Amino acid sequence: MTRTYRNLMLLAAALLLSACTSKPIYNPSDKLSSNLDITDLEMQRAIITALAQRNWTVQAVQPGKIQAEITVRKHHAEIDIPYSPTSLQILYRASSNLNYKNGAIHRNYNRWVKNLRVNILRELNIDVFDERLNRLKIEERTTYQDFNDAVQSSIQAGFLDGSVKFYLAGQTTPSDATKIRTQYSSRKTNASNKNESDACLRSLQSALLSLQNSAKQNGANAVVNIISLNQLDAYKDPQKYQCTTGKLMSSVTLRGDLVTFK
Repeated sequence: MTRTYRNLMLLAAALLLSACTSKPIYNPSDKLSSNLDITDLEMQRAIITALAQRNWTVQAVQPGKIQAEITVRKHHAEIDIPYSPTSLQILYRASSNLNYKNGAIHRNYNRWVKNLRVNILRELNIDVFDERLNRLKIEERTTYQDFNDAVQSSIQAGFLDGSVKFYLAGQTTPSDATKIRTQYSSRKTNASNKNESDACLRSLQSALLSLQNSAKQNGANAVVNIISLNQLDAYKDPQKYQCTTGKLMSSVTLRGDLVTFK
């Protein structure tokens, strides 16, 4: 084997390896429900916090857009993050030593961006959608169940002790409330061998028990403005809560304000 032939083979192998590690650029774009009631400042804080958690450096903060960069050894990337209270994007801007060409880039960049997106959404207390489950095509459906009946039956059955009152958003509450904090609770229950209503009730009971415990720990005696969350969406109703059910699991996610009534 001549030296020239050996060099050509090495070059071909390097090009093949580069092609295997390059993927189309991942530019995530999320639309969030206005029912989540996220403010512009909360979105900005969530992005900046997540950037720090994932070792990105903030370059600039402007109204509606944050710019950031990351350097890992010799690899460098820069991104733009346009945002609003109901939208979030992470867009590629520039890079070096990441094999960027024709809309493709080293897969490490996509991994960095995916991790950043997850952290931002978690800072917003959003249950992050798992794309792997979508590929498995697990069938789920959303149902709506009576909230007050579920609360009363939970108290009668001993799941709740009745010391903390629960009010859905839109329900009338006493006016002399002092807000302590906003609290989230997400619970899943095995839905196999259960009918839909029973599976949803068990998930709700677990979520309410978590809220009851948080209220007691914080000196609150009620949880108000309760809404149901489902990934990037939110459901508000003064009578019903939202439950997601499938053949394997049932889940309920609630957000409410811990308050003290005099």
